[in-house]
Amino acid sequence: MKRVLAAAAATGAALVLGAGAAWAAPAPVYPPPTEPTLEVDAQSLCVGDVPYFSWEATLGESDEDPASADDSLTITFLNPSGSDYVLKNQPLSGQAIWPGGAADSSGKGTDWPGWRLEGGTWVLGDEWDWTLPDVDVRFEVNPSVVVNIDYPLPSAVCAGPPNPPPAPPGDDDDDLPDLLGLTGAQLGGALAGIAAFLAAGTVLVAIRRRTQH
Repeated sequence: MKRVLAAAAATGAALVLGAGAAWAAPAPVYPPPTEPTLEVDAQSLCVGDVPYFSWEATLGESDEDPASADDSLTITFLNPSGSDYVLKNQPLSGQAIWPGGAADSSGKGTDWPGWRLEGGTWVLGDEWDWTLPDVDVRFEVNPSVVVNIDYPLPSAVCAGPPNPPPAPPGDDDDDLPDLLGLTGAQLGGALAGIAAFLAAGTVLVAIRRRTQH
C-alpha cells in the first residue's frame, strides 16, 4: 500500500512540474534600437577671393552610448567619372576650401577649380572641372546623407582668378599706339595725330618729286 501511495505521489509531482514548465512566462520582447539620423545644411561661400564650402551637421537621438559614439565626420565629393575627393575626421560644423582651390599663407587665393595657369595667363579647364557648377557631397558619421552644393556664381569675387595683368611693354612693340586701350577722347587725338603724320609724309613725297623734275 505504501508503494502505491509513493508511486501516486511521484506521478502527481511530475504532473505539477510539467504543468509549471508549460506555463513559464514568455521571454521579454524589446523594441528595435532607434536608428540615428543625420541632417546637414551645406553651402558655398567666398572668403576674400578664395572659394569655400561650409556645413553644419545635426545628429538625431539614438540608443548608442554617447560615450562610445564617434562624432567625426567624413565628407566625400562624389566624382561621377573618377576618384572622389575625401576629407576625414571633420567636425560636425565647419568650413574648408573648395576642392581645386588654394590660398597662400595670408589667405589670398592662388588657384581656383576649373582654371589653370599657362605661361602667366589663366585659361579655362583643369582636373577639378567635375566639381562645377555644382556637385553631390556625401556627409557621413554613422548614418550618411548626400547634399548637392552649388559653386559660387561666376559673378562672385572668388569664382575664378582675377583678370590677368596686361602684357609687358615690348611684347607687341610696333611703334604704333594701342588704340584698343584708349578712351574716346584719347582715341580721337591719336587718330588726328596719325592723320597729321600721314599728311606730312604725303607733302614730303610731293616735294621730292618736284625736286627730281
